[in-house]
Amino acid sequence: MPKRTLSINVFDAAIERLKRLYEAGHTVVVSYSAGKDSTVCLELALLAATQTKRLPVYVVMRDEEIMLPGTYELGERTTQRPDVDFHWLVAGQPIINVFNRKQPYWWVFDDRLKPDEWVRQPPDKAQWIDEQNIKAIVSPKRFPVKQGKELIDVVGLRTEESPNRLLGLHSSGGYLTKVDRYGVRKCRPIYDWRTGDVWKAIHDNGWDYNSAYDVMQRHGINKRNMRISPPTLTLAGAEELAVAFRAFPTWADKVAQRLPGTRAVAHFGKAALRPIRRSDETWEGCYQRTCIDEAPDWIAKRATVVRDKLLVQYARHSAKPFPEIKPIHAHGLGLLGSWKVLADVMYLGDPFCQKVGKYVPYMEPVDFRPDLPAHRQRWGGKPQW
Repeated sequence: MPKRTLSINVFDAAIERLKRLYEAGHTVVVSYSAGKDSTVCLELALLAATQTKRLPVYVVMRDEEIMLPGTYELGERTTQRPDVDFHWLVAGQPIINVFNRKQPYWWVFDDRLKPDEWVRQPPDKAQWIDEQNIKAIVSPKRFPVKQGKELIDVVGLRTEESPNRLLGLHSSGGYLTKVDRYGVRKCRPIYDWRTGDVWKAIHDNGWDYNSAYDVMQRHGINKRNMRISPPTLTLAGAEELAVAFRAFPTWADKVAQRLPGTRAVAHFGKAALRPIRRSDETWEGCYQRTCIDEAPDWIAKRATVVRDKLLVQYARHSAKPFPEIKPIHAHGLGLLGSWKVLADVMYLGDPFCQKVGKYVPYMEPVDFRPDLPAHRQRWGGKPQW
């Protein structure tokens, strides 16, 4: 679908999108992470709400305990703004730790630990909730809606960051999504902004922002690669984690003690999280050894199932041996079409099923903590941080 040029700039267009929602009488909530995109969304919502006389602006943030220093400091400052109705939530949910093969999940403000063992303490204003899935924190129960009106969740999604996000925007027909299972529509007011637009808006308007970005820039991280998210979610967080360990040594000591494996990755990078093939073995042999024979039980079981199902699928289309290095993208194999690629993916088990969801289910919290109460045993939907 070709791009359509608007007659106004993206800044004014975003404000107009939000103003229409406020003028229609809908309940508008900004999902806030203290990242640059959600920061801009909050400031735009404040402008739109001021112009439509709908202040204060509802803001919701889920506390993830471990984020780059500067993140929750910005959150604390934001709670002090008189034009913001801030909801600071703590779910105690599991978050993936790709740096630990034995225990891939860690629990936010884990109730099995003493509070002084946490990396930081939640603020006194924080509200503890039961919902494990992040999509459930904005709901009509928490944010009542007038009859005939809708609940709108404002998110800082930008299509520049992902082709899938662009496709999703086209499929929904615009910056508003359809109503989800929780009775909420998502609003993406800055979907057409570029990274430069975000920083220009912050600079030109003198908006407060997360100081972690300054640290990342000083350490040479490209602006487009700067992310504010739990640093243990993906292998892509290894670079960010290494920078944080150098810049914040006291914080790093707490994180390393709380999350085993993080210090090794901070020192050795992604190489510490990939299978190493011996000189006398094939990639098939490497897969068998590193992902099954020597792997933790939960990884070995998943790696066996994925291997068996993938080979059956491949055999339906080809009599040749399964490729060693160069992947085959045909026959519905996606990016898993070689032993080397398969070893790279399954070495960490892929508990969130970012690559192997076609063959095995994602790991539920109860799989690693049988003692969890019933309402916290499962994600309640596809796991998302």
